[in-house]
Order: sequence, then structure tokens, then C-alpha cells
Amino acid sequence: MTTLYPPGPSDVPAGLTRPAASYQRNAWLAVTGLLLFIVLYFALTAWFAFAGLRGALRLALDGASASLPEWLPCGGSLFLAAFLAKALFFIRKGEHADGVELTRKEQPRLIAFLEQIADDAGAPRPHKVFVSARVNAAVFYDLSLLNLIRPSQKNLEIGLGLVNLLNLSEFKAVCAHEFGHFAQRSMALGRWVYTAQQIAAHIVAKRDLLDRFLRRLSNLDVRISWIGWLLSLVVWALRAIVDTTFRLVIIAQRALSREMEMQADLVAVSLTGSNALVHALHRLQIADDAWDRTLGFVRSELGNQRPPRDVFIVHQAMADRLNRIYNDPAYGQRPRVPVEGAAAFRVFNRELAQPPRMWATHPQNHEREENAKRTYLAAPADERSAWALFDNAEELRERMTAKLTGNTEHAAVEPEVSLKQLDEQFTQEHLKPQYRGIYLAFPATRQARSADALTEAVTLAAPLHLDMLYPATISQDLERLRALEREHALLSSLRDGRYDAPDGIIRHRNRVVRRAELPAVIAALDAERAAVRAALQTVLKTVRSAHLAAAGALWPQWRDYLKGLLSVLHYAEHTEANVRDAQAYLSLWRQRAAAGGSISEKGVGHILRAAESLQRALVQVFRVAEDVEPGAPVLAALGIESWSAALGRFGLNDPVRGNINDWLRVVDGWVHHAAGRLSALRRATLDELLRSEAIVAAAHAAPGTVPPDAPQPAPSAPATFDTLVVGTERIARVEKPTFSERFRSANGLLPGFARAVVALGIVGSMMVFGWTQGRVTMLHHNGLARDSSTAIDGQRIEVRSGGSTHLSSQGGRE
Repeated sequence: MTTLYPPGPSDVPAGLTRPAASYQRNAWLAVTGLLLFIVLYFALTAWFAFAGLRGALRLALDGASASLPEWLPCGGSLFLAAFLAKALFFIRKGEHADGVELTRKEQPRLIAFLEQIADDAGAPRPHKVFVSARVNAAVFYDLSLLNLIRPSQKNLEIGLGLVNLLNLSEFKAVCAHEFGHFAQRSMALGRWVYTAQQIAAHIVAKRDLLDRFLRRLSNLDVRISWIGWLLSLVVWALRAIVDTTFRLVIIAQRALSREMEMQADLVAVSLTGSNALVHALHRLQIADDAWDRTLGFVRSELGNQRPPRDVFIVHQAMADRLNRIYNDPAYGQRPRVPVEGAAAFRVFNRELAQPPRMWATHPQNHEREENAKRTYLAAPADERSAWALFDNAEELRERMTAKLTGNTEHAAVEPEVSLKQLDEQFTQEHLKPQYRGIYLAFPATRQARSADALTEAVTLAAPLHLDMLYPATISQDLERLRALEREHALLSSLRDGRYDAPDGIIRHRNRVVRRAELPAVIAALDAERAAVRAALQTVLKTVRSAHLAAAGALWPQWRDYLKGLLSVLHYAEHTEANVRDAQAYLSLWRQRAAAGGSISEKGVGHILRAAESLQRALVQVFRVAEDVEPGAPVLAALGIESWSAALGRFGLNDPVRGNINDWLRVVDGWVHHAAGRLSALRRATLDELLRSEAIVAAAHAAPGTVPPDAPQPAPSAPATFDTLVVGTERIARVEKPTFSERFRSANGLLPGFARAVVALGIVGSMMVFGWTQGRVTMLHHNGLARDSSTAIDGQRIEVRSGGSTHLSSQGGRE
């Protein structure tokens, strides 16, 4: 066992993992916010239950003389109490349906390894250990109402996609981070926050039998429907109050979460040194990239009736090949820590570092690296694979692969077959390393509305050499563009309210950014992205123009063939992007329309217009199919006789108000069919274009050489079709949410405050009304010549001679 447990650093400072004062402060703030939510929730529930039961009891004691209008407030209060209380009975227990539990008998070395880390971290040992087919490691626990009183056992999830690319030291660091959470007493707060989140989500988002009852009640005769209108208004107000209050809880929890992550990182540093965790963060970015591409490969193989037996072998192979695609030998390689100046060495750039997906809500990587190396601790690295901890690793990988692929009619193929198919994919022309990954990560034609604009007249003075046409700067530009795209997406989500900073503080490039500054920061990012894109576009335009010039000088047929392929590529890439963009546009409006709960008629109108836009995009794909002539080599590569025959007939009716629900249920299938075919056409055409350019370049480099005849007839694309230049996507043209929409979703400080005030006014009015029901205010006048003393409803009042007083009492009918 000791041989599989990497040694940790020596001379660890005693107070390294001690929580900072800010940790304690944020913990108290989180507890206060959570208590506020819990007290408010139970107080509202208890109040409506009390008001309804009290009124019902009073009327029941009055006998049959109580009228229906007197019973209505009681029924309304009990309805609202049931609406709030039902969330308590829908708290789900922590489930792990896609995972496999590992026992000590099955995996003795792994369990012993994990328990040793837990003991060294001073943390409780995991109750259960699960593995999943993800790039992930996480703490989770079962939850029920009983666990809110009694502490629940913590379980550990280990993603085999993570194990696949980490060495023993890195894996120990990731596990030590999770056990750092195990040891945090504030994790109990997370259990309560998780429960509160389920309650809030059920109240705010869930539409069930009670909502259907209100809708039907509101659609009856106006003499009855007003009851449904009134209750619906109060239900909306209660949802708004619960939503707003829980947002305050989340703000406090995020501030604490940041402190918890930093402290858990220090636990990992104390057990594995400063480098292991940082290197794990670096490897996880590659693991995410390779896993996404692996899942795409698996989907393709399932469609081709070749389900892989071991997806993790494919994942490893994918990660090993990415540096060849990007033509960047350093991509995916572990950083080499210098012997001298190791404490000052940094892996992550302050400006561009982003967390891997499994830690997407965590602090940025460069912040975590600074935290880990603030007190630098050296420790030897154990380069053995983390799989060394697993018994029967091959059988476990195959089990998880079977769960990932699901039940298939076809037998799983051996890893050698899957790797052969993967290698065949990597032999596609556009993936070859000489192109430095530009065709994998950058659109080849979407910078121009017409194919003719992708080229210009040039004069060639030298042979065409790929290393000059595709300079080494491409790799750096692509990496820069990927980082800028991530930054832009994150900041845009923050600006639009789709995402909140983990601790409520927006940090960008080592400075705090106020929300009001986001538009200016995003505009600056746009300028940076445009500059990088322009550099890459210049490369592609130079490549296309040079090969056209070479072909046009000597072989007009090849020039026509290259232009035809470029026109088909332009059509396929723009049309695929247009269909996908229309789908995203529809999804955006569906989300916006439902942001406030029920969808209004105005929201339905927006959805219908977005649906019509998607329908037009799909109709065009099928309408112009006869005009798409990819050429014989492309058709052969696709294994089809003609483009129109492969695409088939379009059978989706136009979306209208009466069929929109049915239309929405099936439209994605049509989108996937059309976009999938267009994607295949794009890839096959691009490969044929690059191969043809290589033929032209080779002939041009050897004067007197005659290339083979160009395939005939030359490819052709429709004369007119909708294009989508980068930066003109529909989502970019969507108007900002109106104040009414922001009010419904509480998006922004002023709309959120206004919604909270209105909701509090409605609920407060209902509570006052409920309190006054059944209460009688009496005027007691003493007309006697002496003072009087009277007892009414258990209250004794003294009234002087000739004086009067008011008395409020719970009345009956007598």
C-alpha cells in the first residue's frame, strides 16, 4: 500500500490549513442568510395554515349559519399553506443513478488509498465511494427531512475521465481537495443550502396540480374566476418572495464557497505539495477537451453500429492526438518545473486562466495557483497512472462504458477497432498537423457573405509551401482566440444575468470589475477578438487566393474545380450555422418567455416568431437541395448518390398557435438531421478542397508537370441562400429584456427591488386581511353616572362615566 501512496511535503507550517478570519465571517453571513430564509418560509406556511384553520374552526362552531363567502378566505389560506408546504415533501435524496458504487472487497487498494488521505487530512472517511463516466470528483450526500436534523454521511464521486489522465500525485491532490471539504464544518451549511434550494426551486419553478387547478378556476365564469385570479396573484407574490430571499442566501453562500475552495486547496497542498494540485488543474483542461471530443466519437460509432468496449482508451488516445491536430507539441504536456525558482514558476496566465468544467464555479486557476504557492511546499511527483490504484481496471472501464452507451442492439467492438476508427478520423485532411488546427477551431468561410469574397487576385512569385502559407503563429492565435471566446462568453453571461460570479465579485484580468463596467470590458474584448480573427482570416484568404492563382495560370479546369468546392463549402458552413443559430434563438426566447413562470401571450408571440425563423431556415435547406452539386469525390466520400436524395423530403408543418407545442417537441429532430448532414457535407468538401489544393501546389512547384484532370463536372452551390457571418448571429441582435421582463425575473437591482416590494405588499395585504377575518370591533360607551367595568371575550375594560372605548375581539355569530 505504501508504494502506491505518493509522499507529501516535509516541514508543513502548522497553521497552513487554518481558516482565515474572512472564512469565519462569511460562514456567519451564510448562516444568517439561511436562517432568514428558513424562518420566513416556515413563518409564511404556519401563518396561512393558522389563519385558515382558525377561521374554519370558528365557522364550524357557528354551525350551518356560516355562508359561502365566509368560508372562502379560510379555503384560500389553506390553499396557500398547502402550496408552500408541498415543497417539503418533494425533497429528493441524493441520487447517483449514472454511477457505480465501489466496495472494499472490489477495490481494496483504492479504498485504502482514500482512507489514508482522509486520515492525513483529519477528515471523516467517505461513507460510500462511487465512480462515474465523467471528468469529475465531488462530495455528495443523501438528503431527507431526517438528515436536516441528523448529520448525513458524505459520499465521494470519482470520475474515471479524471482518473484516466492524472498521475498518482495529481489524483492524490484532487482527492485531498475533496477531503478538505469533508473536514469543513461549514459543509453542514451546504446540506441546508441544498435543501433550501430544492424548496425554493419547487415553489418557484414547479408547475403542478395546484397550478392547473388555478388556471381552470380562472377560466370559469367571472363570478367565480375572480377567486382564481386573486389566488394566482398571491401565488405569484409568494414565489417572488421565496425567490428573492433565496437569492440572498446564494450570495452569502458563494462568498463562503470561495473561501472553502481556497482552504480545501491548502489541505491538498499540505498533503501533496504546491505543484500537484496546479498540474491537476492543468491536466483537467485537456481532459475536458478530449472528453467532449470522445463523446462525439462515441455518438458517431453508435450510429455506425460499432459501440466501443472501452471508451477510456479512446479518451486517452484522443488526448494524445490533440497536440498533433493543433500542431502544438506542448499541448497537453505536463509543465516542467524548473529546479531553480520553482516557487516563482507559474503555469496559468493571470489574464486568461479559466477553471476546468468540474470546478467551473470555483476561483480562477491563476488565483488557486497563487494560493497554493503562497507558501511553497516541494514534494516529489509520482508519475505512475492513477489506474494503478484500481483492481480489475479493465473490467471497471468496460462496465462504465456500457452504462455510458446504454443498451445497444450491436455487440461492443474491441479497443483495437475503436482506435482504428479514431485514427481514420484523424487522417481526415483538415485534421493533419500541417494545417495547425485552423480548420478544427476556426470557420473556413463564415467571414464573408459570398464565396467570391474569400479570395483576391494575387501574383505568385514562388512555389506554394505549406509552412509559409500556414505559419506557426496560427497555433498561438487559435489559443488566444479560444481564451478570448471563453472570457467573452463568461462576461456576457454575467452582463445578461444568466450567470453570477461565485462570490458575487466579478474579477477579470486580476482586477475587480463593477457590473456597470461590463459593457465597456466586453467591447474591449470584442476588439481583441476581431483582431485575432482578422489575422486568421488573412491566413485563409491568402491560402485560397494563392492556390486559385496557381491553378488559373496553367489549368483553368482546376481553377473552376477549386472555386466550385469553395462555393459548396461556403454554402454548407453558412447553412449549418444558420440552422443551429435559429435553434439557439428559439431556445433563448423559450427561456425568456418562461423566466417569470407562466408564459404570457406576448411570450407566445416571441416563441412563434422564433419558431417561424427556424422553420424558414429548415425549409431553405430542403428547397435548394437540388441545386447543391458537391462533385463526384465528395459524394463518394459521403457514400451517397446525390445531396437531395441523402437529405430526403421535409415533412414538418409550419408552426402556428394551435400546433406550437407539438411542433416544439419534434423540431429538434429535424434540426439534428439537417445540421448533421450539412456538417458531413462541410467536412467532406473541406477535405476535398485541401487535397485538391495540394495537387495544384505540387504541380505548380514542379514546372512542366501536368496534374491529373480535375473531376468533372465542377461542384456548384445555390445562387442565393441565407448566410450567417460571424458576429451577426440572431442572439446578438436580440433586444434587451424590457423592464416588465426584468421585473418578472428580478433581473437587475431596480427590477428585483420593485418586484420584492410589490410581492411583499400583496402578501402583507393578504395577511392583514386574514388577521381581520372574524374579528369584531365594538364601541363601548358608558352612559352611567359612575365608572363601569366590563368583561368581553376574556378582556376586562374599565370605562369612566360618560367615556367610551373601542374593543377588538374574535367574534362569533351571536
